[in-house]
Amino acid sequence: MLSDFIEIKHKDHPKQQLKLSTIWLRDHCRCEECFNHTTKQRLLDLTKLPKDLRTSNVSEKEGGKILVQWSDGHKSEYSFQWLWKSQVQNLVPKTPMKSWTKSSIEKEDYANIPFNDLLNSEDSVKQVVESLITYGVAFINKVPPTTDMTEMAIRRMFPIMKTLFGEMFTFQDNPDHADTAYSKDFLGSHTDNTYFTDAAGLQTLHCIFHNGKGGESSLVDGLKCAEELKEKNPKAFELLTKVQVPAEYIDEDKEQHHYHSGPVIRLCPVTGLIKQFRWNVYDRAVMDTIPQEHMPEFYEAFIEMIKIIENEKNRWLFKLTPGTIMIFNNWRVLHGRESYTGIRKMTGCYVLHSEFVSKAKSLDLM
Repeated sequence: MLSDFIEIKHKDHPKQQLKLSTIWLRDHCRCEECFNHTTKQRLLDLTKLPKDLRTSNVSEKEGGKILVQWSDGHKSEYSFQWLWKSQVQNLVPKTPMKSWTKSSIEKEDYANIPFNDLLNSEDSVKQVVESLITYGVAFINKVPPTTDMTEMAIRRMFPIMKTLFGEMFTFQDNPDHADTAYSKDFLGSHTDNTYFTDAAGLQTLHCIFHNGKGGESSLVDGLKCAEELKEKNPKAFELLTKVQVPAEYIDEDKEQHHYHSGPVIRLCPVTGLIKQFRWNVYDRAVMDTIPQEHMPEFYEAFIEMIKIIENEKNRWLFKLTPGTIMIFNNWRVLHGRESYTGIRKMTGCYVLHSEFVSKAKSLDLM
């Protein structure tokens, strides 16, 4: 049974032919005896199947339904299109990502939704989530500039992630944490939480007050940067998908020391597509994950990536003013800030990547 295969064809689509493992086919039976349709959980115990289990008959019914009769008397029914879409070679993203540069994103139809629409329309929520998948960024406008209203907007769509910064955080140039964000200094493009085992999937920022100059926000599409590096230097790209780059957060006063290492570019092991872009030159820890003889080629690749990220064509710069919430995919989009004068108060929060994916799947966007 474990080594047997069966060929299934669709009479209306002769080019769509499947060669399926019989044990896989039996494991994916969706009858009430094998699958709980209320809890969406499997019931079948694979160890209880006969060792000599075989298919005794396969037939096609109307509407592309495939009926399989098994040698132990069990009957299974499948949709051919479901079988087709369930194969690794046929996996297609429901909402494809679209990489961008500074000039191209300004022409794109990314979400920019009024606060009241978000609160009262499921379609507006879907537009935000879809924009976060496609472009990695979305905006909510006409929001009262307070932490409470920012929280209301985010909780309308996602649960909020609790970290060492709390749930909702409000910050300015006070040394509340050992982080460059708590200053007036220029902040280069980066992703947050590179020192966490599971970095936040989404980040929210809302400028609720500023009485000075500067402080423009910047966004860079890590997907575009990775694509550019792969095209220019495939070897460097491959290196940055493999070398573990360590990062840490140390706050001795609060007895905090977070540490994690991972590649700059994490690929999906199934599709090979870029799953996460992890980048923070500020939080890098001692580079002790590869032997010294491999350091030169790593630094060559790393520096080439820095140049791509810092290229002005990739850096979208704009003023984030009170009343506008910016939400971006922290697994893809890098953010930064120009230096500023005066008092500038920001509020925001994080959302777990799994919660983002959960919402997208519930909206049939992933």
